[in-house]
Amino acid sequence: MDGLDTLRDEVLACAAHKLTVTAIPHVDLYRVSQPMSLPPEIYPPFVSLILQGEKRLQVGDRSMRYSAGEMFTASFDLPATGEITQASEASPYLAVRLTLDFAAVSDLLYQMPATALPATKNGIAINCVDDALADAWLRMVRLLAKPDEIRVMAPLVEREILYRLLQGPQGDVLRQAAAVNGHFSKIRKAVVWMRTHYAATFRIEEAAAIAGMSLSAFHRGFRASTGLSPLQYQKHLRLYEARKELALRPGNVAAVAAEVGYESLTQFTREYARLFGEPPARSIRKLRLTDAGPLQASGDHG
Repeated sequence: MDGLDTLRDEVLACAAHKLTVTAIPHVDLYRVSQPMSLPPEIYPPFVSLILQGEKRLQVGDRSMRYSAGEMFTASFDLPATGEITQASEASPYLAVRLTLDFAAVSDLLYQMPATALPATKNGIAINCVDDALADAWLRMVRLLAKPDEIRVMAPLVEREILYRLLQGPQGDVLRQAAAVNGHFSKIRKAVVWMRTHYAATFRIEEAAAIAGMSLSAFHRGFRASTGLSPLQYQKHLRLYEARKELALRPGNVAAVAAEVGYESLTQFTREYARLFGEPPARSIRKLRLTDAGPLQASGDHG
């Protein structure tokens, strides 16, 4: 049995249905026993390793599939929809996810030999896991059986995982996002600001200034990195937040629309239906009938 098979069995033994928030900071496990659509969510920057099954994510106009033995790396907050395409009771979808700490990534970069920043413009990467990285993931998951060791050992293993990610093919994405003068680092500053101010009216020039880029370079770089224009990204943030709130407060469509920045309820309803395929009222009824529960901004699936 190789390291990936052993890791799969360890996660199978530890993961409950759907999301398991573990005692290890930044680490979550996922187990899904049937194909299912995933609710629209805003994922934090993360790396997710599938151990069994297959998943499809839709980010803007990009549709991406990844399966057992592959890692998905996102260097920015990711408004996404998708589906688990391969899963069953006998062979459930299994994944482990690490939410990225860019302060830790930056600290590692300072201690590694200086290299020229890569030219990559895509803020997302899908790559196969290698043996050394699979072994580090395995040691991280095995800490769940040794709770007294988590506080000391988990940060060390996380640091190794980040180091091996930086050394691997997805390292270009992480370097650009963590380096002070990196392309994604500049875009990420604007993304963080937009996450905080999504309900406010803003000019693209304002976001470009926060990124420290010219307007044309910012617009090109933002779309290349996220798959969305800055205004589309803001719209997605507003509508995803609205959907989450409507699951909690189904009788307040007008109030929720105003809270996320819409002055016109008609415009909100139109754009909501365009993104989610149905108007808010119908969407709310479906949300109330499913067992998904309130949507979580942290991302409910790995």
